Amino acid sequence: MKILIIDPQFLTRTGLIHLLTSQPGSVAIYEATSLEVAKSYINSGETYDLIFAELDLPDADHRFVTNTLHSLAPNSHIVLFTWRRATADIQTGIAQGAQSYLRKDASAESVKLAIHGLLQDKPYLPLDDLPYRKQTEADRKLSPRQREIMQLLAQGLSNKEIANILGITEGTIRVHLSAIFKAIKVSNRTEATLWYLLRQN
Repeated sequence: MKILIIDPQFLTRTGLIHLLTSQPGSVAIYEATSLEVAKSYINSGETYDLIFAELDLPDADHRFVTNTLHSLAPNSHIVLFTWRRATADIQTGIAQGAQSYLRKDASAESVKLAIHGLLQDKPYLPLDDLPYRKQTEADRKLSPRQREIMQLLAQGLSNKEIANILGITEGTIRVHLSAIFKAIKVSNRTEATLWYLLRQN
């Protein structure tokens, strides 16, 4: 998998690279400190599976970053990896072709969850009830932590794998699953997964 990280901050790029390379699988990572550098990489003929893009770049208006990247790399999965939280900014980015949004101030657990899914080409949006995201039945019946667990459960992961990703014990996962089963009125993991998948947008 080829990944392009577009961010002017060295420490941010380094931290993201560490997270990406700590996951199973082989990745080739390219770094760009500006939109112009990113454009030169893409125009050279390289194709990228994932593009992590900060909207605040030294040589671009944040309103047009996503549109530019999507026009140059329409088949790439674009992730808005930014400090920006304004609903209008995120709505614009998604409308222009971004598939995922990962805040830089997200918790370590949320970032691990996001990275795990993104490396499997699964879009990620924060589980908060943000205005750009339509509330689902899962949002109404499950807590944010329970929804994180259900996302991973739906990927076919074991309790141990889920516990490792979220940094909690298997016992805690079992307690959460018991509460989830009760809340959505199912009796096992298969029924819970089916319930969850049928209620996603």
